[in-house]
Amino acid sequence: MGSNLYISTSGAIARLRQLDTLANNLANTESTGFKADRAIFEVALEAQLDREPGNPTPGAAGGVYVGVNGTDFDRAPGPIRNTGAPLDVALDGPGYFAVEAPEGERYTRAGSFAIDRDNQLVTIEGRAVLGEGGPIVVSGSGIHIRSNGDVANAQGVVSGTLRIVDFEDPSVLSKTGNGMLRAANGVTPEDVDAPVLIEKSLEGSNVQPVVELAALMTLQRAFEASMQAMQSEDQATERLIQEMSQ
Repeated sequence: MGSNLYISTSGAIARLRQLDTLANNLANTESTGFKADRAIFEVALEAQLDREPGNPTPGAAGGVYVGVNGTDFDRAPGPIRNTGAPLDVALDGPGYFAVEAPEGERYTRAGSFAIDRDNQLVTIEGRAVLGEGGPIVVSGSGIHIRSNGDVANAQGVVSGTLRIVDFEDPSVLSKTGNGMLRAANGVTPEDVDAPVLIEKSLEGSNVQPVVELAALMTLQRAFEASMQAMQSEDQATERLIQEMSQ
């Protein structure tokens, strides 16, 4: 059996994984602050010439296999929509909200916040939102977030200011789930000077449904082509076996 079957199989598996990624993007079209995932492809060359048994010659021509080496995400901003909620806030420009988590500091673009029973400003998952001096504990009524990041009550008393951070190299960030991001070990964020925030608003998902659906249809056709190639190779191998057995 030749390597064509393995090549077609590797392509089919890679496309299946990419289909899963696109399906997840489409499922999060309405998720606040969601960033679309993109599959990362890798290519492997199987050399056909050997210097010694079992040692392929570097650069020799051979079968090309494809695989998915994880995913990355699109860091482009999503559309901003007004919600009217006083604890909703959107970042208009670079930066991330800093969030406290048991595993360490986390970062997000999802600015849908609430007040917990301990009067802390928290995410919808209950994680403390960090201010310039740590978790923000509020007092009074009419709590709202201003465009400069101040968290204040109806009387104008400021409980804290949101800490907005960014990274010189955005590739150090990776997803951890629920709209949260983590930085690579040893990487420290920088505070954003004069961040731009929009009150009573949220940043939506940056998934473009029309683009994702078009890509999904193209991938489905490519997957079907890989399956047909696998079937053709399998049929050719079967005919060869039958001829040799006669």
